Amino acid sequence: MSATNLRIMTEFQNLYNLLDAKASFEKERPDVSITIEQAADHYETFQALKSDESPDIVESGGWAIFNRKGLLADLLPHVAETPGLKEDLNPGVMRVACKDGTLPGLPVDVALPLIVYNKEIFDKAGLPYPQEGWTWDEMMETAKKLTLRNEQGVGTQFGLGFGVDVEEIEPFVMRNGGRYVSPDGLTSRGYADQPAVIEAYRRLVDAYRVHKVIRRPGEPSEAGELHEGFALIFGFAWFAGGIAHNGLEAKFGVVGLPRMPGADNSNMIYMGAAGISANSPNRDLAWEFLRHYVLERPESFRHGYTYTLPITNSLAERSGFTDHPIWRRYIEELSVVQTSGFYLSEKWNSSRQLINEEIIRMINEGTDIARTIEGWTRFA
Repeated sequence: MSATNLRIMTEFQNLYNLLDAKASFEKERPDVSITIEQAADHYETFQALKSDESPDIVESGGWAIFNRKGLLADLLPHVAETPGLKEDLNPGVMRVACKDGTLPGLPVDVALPLIVYNKEIFDKAGLPYPQEGWTWDEMMETAKKLTLRNEQGVGTQFGLGFGVDVEEIEPFVMRNGGRYVSPDGLTSRGYADQPAVIEAYRRLVDAYRVHKVIRRPGEPSEAGELHEGFALIFGFAWFAGGIAHNGLEAKFGVVGLPRMPGADNSNMIYMGAAGISANSPNRDLAWEFLRHYVLERPESFRHGYTYTLPITNSLAERSGFTDHPIWRRYIEELSVVQTSGFYLSEKWNSSRQLINEEIIRMINEGTDIARTIEGWTRFA
């Protein structure tokens, strides 16, 4: 009797985890063979899902695919049929992953941002480490004390490491009570241009232009890499993964994002997902593999190069994340995550590069923040 073939299409380039899962699943189920197909982008995945010979499982680093109705099977019935799984899944992750009352995919590549701080820099300056509940103003005062420049004005150490990206600014927008787009994702008018968003951007731009604690785009620097000459780092889980991979846990600590005037204790979450094609003739088998791949393998978080977070409470515990000095705080933060505008609106997401170019002009040229942000309402 020939083995049942399960086809998986993925958009990820680094496949070590998927290949490990394939090998261990095929060992447990010798009656199953798994074929992995590489997709170049979302478009190729869309086309494959709409074809008569769609793959059984698709995996994407973005959420656009999972916003398309009818392409993927709802996984909630499978969750309900699996004893204890509904209670085990992290409620914060599920709050974002469920769409219109359905679960189109199991989240993978899960990450969120926190503030990572360099203990050695703080110790050298004789300053206390940041504490939970600190404010934006307190973060700025700390960052100013820890920004150093040479006689030519070139930064040799920066108080805060931060990338210029509209998505990375979103957590501060959220924490100030703002949102980029409406809850249904249909418009950004009355959302992106609201005062809470503008105020969050003013504070961030001031960090570059007034306080000068963040390296400007294109600014000369002698501070080295993020893990070298930056006291505070706005770090997603993949940065924490790099710390763990290089054995630097003792050098760094992690603290929550600072409180904003809007006093909204929330954060954004980045994630892709793996889902089952609505046309798959092997749905039960595909679900069995997804459980194995995403939910049942603590070893996938012990390679020393993990850059993602487990999505069940039991897997976080079995993987050692709940006791880890770095990962523990990331797991805790999952309780306050909210849906990003980039998941709600594909149109908003596709405008990221244009928005980022305008953010750079705010920082480097001092263009009007409110007027610039008002113009973003054309993007959704």
